[in-house]
Amino acid sequence: MVYVRAAALLWALVVVPLAIVGLFCMVTWRGAGLMGTILAMGVGPLLWCIGDERESKRQKTWGSAFVWLGLIAFCGLAQTELDSESLSGSRIDSRFSKGEWRFDRFSIGNLLPEIDQIHLGYLGAHLLDPLLDKQQLRDLSSMTDRIYEELGQDEDFCRVGSALPWMWREITFSEFRSGHYFHLLPEGVDRTKPIPTLVFLHGSGGNFLAYMWLLSKVSERTGFAVIAPTFGMGNWEKEGAYGAVKAAIEDAGRFQAIDPNGIHLMGLSNGGKGVCLAESTQGPKFQSVIFLSAVWNDSVSPKQFAERLKGRSALVISGGNDNRVPWSYVSGYAEALRIGGMDVTSREFLEDDHFVFFRRRQEVEEELVHWLRSRLN
Repeated sequence: MVYVRAAALLWALVVVPLAIVGLFCMVTWRGAGLMGTILAMGVGPLLWCIGDERESKRQKTWGSAFVWLGLIAFCGLAQTELDSESLSGSRIDSRFSKGEWRFDRFSIGNLLPEIDQIHLGYLGAHLLDPLLDKQQLRDLSSMTDRIYEELGQDEDFCRVGSALPWMWREITFSEFRSGHYFHLLPEGVDRTKPIPTLVFLHGSGGNFLAYMWLLSKVSERTGFAVIAPTFGMGNWEKEGAYGAVKAAIEDAGRFQAIDPNGIHLMGLSNGGKGVCLAESTQGPKFQSVIFLSAVWNDSVSPKQFAERLKGRSALVISGGNDNRVPWSYVSGYAEALRIGGMDVTSREFLEDDHFVFFRRRQEVEEELVHWLRSRLN
């Protein structure tokens, strides 16, 4: 019995504070409900331990009731969560290039609404990262809320599911290389005819649906398909990263005709590390590459990268006030690519920080639309 009490007390000491913090971060009823059930399952064992110590049957009964109430409510909420299911003719699909994986419906990364997970991540980043100050946290939270409010009105996006389960798998040291990718097509496009395609590599934190929502605007205006492979937390320097990119492109070819001369590769933030691996092994050729607030891959020099893509075009977009990826760092690499023989176009958003994709969403959309349209055959 001593060991049972110790385990129950330890569980409560860990779960209760986390659930309380989580409750303050939630912005959806489902997120608040799930955190409430977890809090109940944490408080219950604590009450039971106190009741056992005091030999109070009433407190032990209350403790057991809280646990059962939490479990029942948790199961009820879990059953109302939709599986990843695209409608016939849906613009966006969740796919797996390896074939053997299935969507993890009951993982915490899918049970907890993605916007709530992002807010938890923002809080964690603020506490651990000195570069994310309170004002940036407020701005980023507000911008993200607006995007998810918009995509929440779109049935296709509501049903596609989240890619964040594979972020959690990497955090917990589990296998995260699932072959998952998002596949977005312009509405009404003829899938049997070659379609120009943008391959998007997400940044650190995971493959957020918010990115796909912003890129859906670009897709509709340009006629481009979008393929967005998921790679855990976005550590594209890890083994298997470029293989995941190639596998997603190859698999997407089963659902659309891809124009082999019209594939473009784009990386956001940490996704820039993945872009630097372009054509490092045999596979698809890219007409152009796009770096957005990008981090360069230290293992790939600009000379090496330019040699592989010599004569090709590169678009570099970043914030001039980015304290994570300073403009001097970005422009220096871009100039080295230009010297190496690439046609480089740079756009500095002078007053903006690392979150220019959200902060200047309309201007970035215009830049991407102009870039992609100008490269249509």
